[in-house]
Amino acid sequence: MKSPFLFLPLWEFIDYDGAPLKKVPLFRVQTEMVKAGMHPFDRVQFNSSYCSRCLSSVEMLYYLQKRIAQESRGNNNMAITLDWREMSESQHFVQFYETDAFLLDSLSEYIGTGLKAGGGCIVLATKPHRESLEERLKGDGLEVAIAGDQYVSSDAGVVLSLFMVDGSPEPELFTEVVRSMIAQVGEGRRHVRIFGELVALLWADGNRAAAIRLEELWDGLGKTRSFSLFCTYPIHGFGGELYEAEFTKICQRHSRVIPAESYSALASPDERLRAITLLQQKASSLEAEITERKRTEDEQYRLAAIVESSYDAIVSKTLDGMITSWNSASERMFGYTAQEAIGQHITLIIPPELRQEEEEIIQKLRQGIRIQHFETVRRRKDGTNVDVSLSISPIKDSAGNITGAAKIARDITERLEIERRKDEFISMASHELKTPVTSIKGFTQLLRRRFQQRDDQESIRFLARMDVQLNKLTQLIRDLLDVSKMQAGQLAYREEPFELDVLVQETVENVQGTTQTHRLILEKLESVRVFGDRDRLGQVLINLLTNAIKYSPQADKVLVQVVAEGTQAVVRVQDFGVGIAEAYQTKIFERFYQISEPEMKAYSGLGIGLYIVSEIIKRHEGRIWVESRKGTGSTFSFGLSLLEDTSAMA
Repeated sequence: MKSPFLFLPLWEFIDYDGAPLKKVPLFRVQTEMVKAGMHPFDRVQFNSSYCSRCLSSVEMLYYLQKRIAQESRGNNNMAITLDWREMSESQHFVQFYETDAFLLDSLSEYIGTGLKAGGGCIVLATKPHRESLEERLKGDGLEVAIAGDQYVSSDAGVVLSLFMVDGSPEPELFTEVVRSMIAQVGEGRRHVRIFGELVALLWADGNRAAAIRLEELWDGLGKTRSFSLFCTYPIHGFGGELYEAEFTKICQRHSRVIPAESYSALASPDERLRAITLLQQKASSLEAEITERKRTEDEQYRLAAIVESSYDAIVSKTLDGMITSWNSASERMFGYTAQEAIGQHITLIIPPELRQEEEEIIQKLRQGIRIQHFETVRRRKDGTNVDVSLSISPIKDSAGNITGAAKIARDITERLEIERRKDEFISMASHELKTPVTSIKGFTQLLRRRFQQRDDQESIRFLARMDVQLNKLTQLIRDLLDVSKMQAGQLAYREEPFELDVLVQETVENVQGTTQTHRLILEKLESVRVFGDRDRLGQVLINLLTNAIKYSPQADKVLVQVVAEGTQAVVRVQDFGVGIAEAYQTKIFERFYQISEPEMKAYSGLGIGLYIVSEIIKRHEGRIWVESRKGTGSTFSFGLSLLEDTSAMA
């Protein structure tokens, strides 16, 4: 059987003609090599670098055991070192470094060993590195050698300028320049050593493609000329996954890779194994971090595209009110470019008379409160105002601290104009309808008296139905007029102290007289006194009671309560009808809002009754709310401040 040997780059035993024989786990090979004082990533064959013949697997392990025994007998310096005397004549290797001191240690050994052996040496480096190297060589007694013709030292930047064309190394010029240098020091000498910082300079300038290309040219020249080449790169130049592919190419282009000093200086096998394990863990963590960062970046790019293409103005600001972002819609809406707005205070677009709003908004944001659909006015660059609806959310950092706010502003000028025209039409139509409806109602009553005189019961029955519909139309016109007046702030209120419980009782009795399908039951009737418009609050009660009857067709009762709760007089109207889903419970108090669910289509209405109720209660500085579950009924409640001392109101 042929004797196998270890070929480190493949991490496997193979026989001398390259046929795979037996796989070996990576950790085992690393462990044995580290114990033997060797670098786990050295591209070395045992039969060439450490002994003169192929080693069998048994002989290899014996050799490793022998090295371990030698180290344990007193040589504790197990840091990675190179025997510069055994450097082969055509080796191309690279060293990464963190500090100039580490680089100069290796460089002085590499060049010094070559000079002492009588070889030619070429140094293509920066001025500081060349000067420091020559000081060390002189300190080693090589002053004569560096002064003679076996040593050539040139500035790396100057040499690059001799063969770089349009940012890339020109092959023929490169070959001509380097060959002339090799000829200068190599005549009559067996070996030439070259140290070059050319690729490092290109890399530092950001010309990575040229650096990789120059590495290829060095390899190509090495096939026709005999020399060893020592390249270096500062390890900090490869931070981030951006350089992963190029870093791999650089390592592949060299016969040996020497890591930076933070690894090379580790003295014991255990330290190195721990370092390897730590690097593996870091690599795994970095891969996961890179994957997550790419996912996050993709999401950020997607969100940025949405923000930039949004029809609404989207602005971010600090808690101090300084603008930090400004999308294209903001430029269109307010007239300021991003360059003009970013860095300015948000009051740039707030009219002076409304700047108190900003203080209130910031105060809410500091408490983590979101602001939804806040309608206000903002000012453009040209001095004109624009009606906007604002939605503002706090921005939090990774620790959950509120650091700023994101504001979405929608131009509602057109919507408000449409609403204004609609309100004008409703007001005009209501007024125009009021007179003919009143006339029709009057003629209906006149006809009814005549038919009663004739005892025409059938006609009387028809007229009674007409009168009911006219009453509904009259109430609708009255409601529409109220809405118009509310919008204009012209709805009159006659406020005075009165007993709310008495009003509730009267209203329940009146509404009970209009229905035969439901019993209106006063469950609780506590004596409560309030200050307000008795007629308007009676309008609220009528609306709530008629709605309770209307939306509970399968039930036969409505419960009413009047109670004192703390400083509030609370009225509750409970039905057992269709109920209201939670999603609609705040929207039903909006003007003209109608629930869109199919089962609600059977109930007619314009969606203004609860809006009027809500506005009347707000005008009395009270509150109104609903508690409901779909299919089980609803309880509408409103609360008003109790009146204890009426003398102040007299």
